[in-house]
Amino acid sequence: MTSCESTDRCSLAPWYVGSMVAAVAIGWLSARLNLAGLAPVGILPLGIGIALGAAISGLAAAMRVTCRARLVVGTLVFSLVTVAAEHTWLYRDFRRQWHAARTNEPQVALFRPEIPWTPSEYMARELSPGTTVLWAADAALIAGAAIGSVLVWQRAYR
Repeated sequence: MTSCESTDRCSLAPWYVGSMVAAVAIGWLSARLNLAGLAPVGILPLGIGIALGAAISGLAAAMRVTCRARLVVGTLVFSLVTVAAEHTWLYRDFRRQWHAARTNEPQVALFRPEIPWTPSEYMARELSPGTTVLWAADAALIAGAAIGSVLVWQRAYR
């Protein structure tokens, strides 16, 4: 049996849960760095991907998850979770700014509805050909760096 076949799915649950928590936490960190203006194009996604890969690799080593295919596919999925979490936190900050602007600036309150845009409205208004390319590149860099670092660390932990 290979290492993929010999692993019970239930024994993988802590790795999945831990990796999910790490992905959401790293997505939050990425959003905070973006909001602080510390997000150089290309550099932040690579750093976020490497951090995610390190977290996933550490958890995999601790839980003895050695199946290369499972690690790669799982890392890809958790990379997407990280991107979704990052955009969720950024949307939450958009809502905070929306309410603050309505409260602090009476002129804004006259022309802006009380309820902020829904997530789909927000994304539709933010989406343009330029942002689509940038967001796709950001996600690809995060996923690529995470998968690359998992593969490198998997060799080190063997």
